[in-house]
Amino acid sequence: MLEVYKYLLILICLGILGWGIIRVERIYQYPFFMGALFTSFILPQVSALIDNPGQVSQEALERVLFVSCLCVGACWLGYEIKPNRKWLVKLNITMDERKLFRAGIALMLIGWLSNFLLARTIAETDGVLKSGTPATIYYLFTNVSYIAFAIFLLQLFKHPSISNFIYTLLAGWYPFQQVLIGRRQPTMTFIIVVGVSLFLIRRYTPPRWAVITAIVMIGVLIPLFAEIRGEFWNLVFSGNWEQIQSLSQKAFATQQKGEILELRNAALLMDAVERTNMYGYGTGFWDSIVFQYVPAQILGAEFKKSLQFNIFNPNLLKDLYGYSLPKGVTVTAIGDSFMEFGYFGCFLLAIIGYIFKHLWISSIYQKSYFSRLLYIGLISPSMIAITHGIGRFCQEAIFQVSFVCLVAYYCRSKNKFYYNHVNMIHD
Repeated sequence: MLEVYKYLLILICLGILGWGIIRVERIYQYPFFMGALFTSFILPQVSALIDNPGQVSQEALERVLFVSCLCVGACWLGYEIKPNRKWLVKLNITMDERKLFRAGIALMLIGWLSNFLLARTIAETDGVLKSGTPATIYYLFTNVSYIAFAIFLLQLFKHPSISNFIYTLLAGWYPFQQVLIGRRQPTMTFIIVVGVSLFLIRRYTPPRWAVITAIVMIGVLIPLFAEIRGEFWNLVFSGNWEQIQSLSQKAFATQQKGEILELRNAALLMDAVERTNMYGYGTGFWDSIVFQYVPAQILGAEFKKSLQFNIFNPNLLKDLYGYSLPKGVTVTAIGDSFMEFGYFGCFLLAIIGYIFKHLWISSIYQKSYFSRLLYIGLISPSMIAITHGIGRFCQEAIFQVSFVCLVAYYCRSKNKFYYNHVNMIHD
């Protein structure tokens, strides 16, 4: 069954990519960029894990591949469910563009200040970002820069002007800085945010050959960025293509050795939970939210710990398999969704897809700025859900939704809006 699950996963991923390429506007929709992430991030690890399973048993290997198929399929399935009209009415919030501009400036300044304080704090701690310190709070608030960037980017494409261009550059400096230092997920987010904004305002879609080329390049760049980080752009600007090619081959070879794989972490965690019946039933996600938003330096570590369930024993993998999770390596949505709800955990990705469907329809047909900002704001958390886990998605989604709602509350128009009908095209 191992080969069956492997080729089934490849078939589902290719099917979703084909779904997007057939109608190019779909590349900006949830199933496509999730399918692209599965193809570029998960599929290469599948082959590496099969060739180098390590502590992963045959049964655990089959399980992680089967659940991978369920997860990527759920991304498409949830998006295909018919939207709820009542939800669409609530999403259609009219916003005063003058207030929206002022809100963008405020968020940009918060992002700048947070980035400045973060840089000073990290410098004082020898470049180490430690949990439970002010630096983590500063880092969290740097993310408002993405909302400010989205506000000015949408305004720039809608009303091209020198002032909008300058504000877009200023607001986009932090997101672009993350691209320059070679961070993988922010790079993909930056590209998709620009593309989505162009489509929402100008209905621009790239040619199919560019989309296919981008998918192939992403598969190459993800392991390469992990290998050399910020050195990538130095090599590009210097025109050192031979070294880039050499490093790409080295990064791919390192990945295929399978010494450190997120998918191995997922497989062993899933097997451990299945053997011990230590399912979290959502408590792990709650613990992630508490970890992110309850400051131990203010309320105390003991109080913070009392709010968490901590059902899963962190030493379980070492006791069962003699394996410890490598530092800086994640468990993926495949792993943590199964740890909470077993095989039903994949429906969490379907729920996220269902939410994105409403935001997409509201953004396209109702032209709701609120929905557009939410859609753009949730792109990054949704991709992090695949690479890091659903718990991480909850952390970042709460932050993005909270600030977009604050912006909407401040910018809401005093003019009443009467909702008659939405042409809900189901594509």
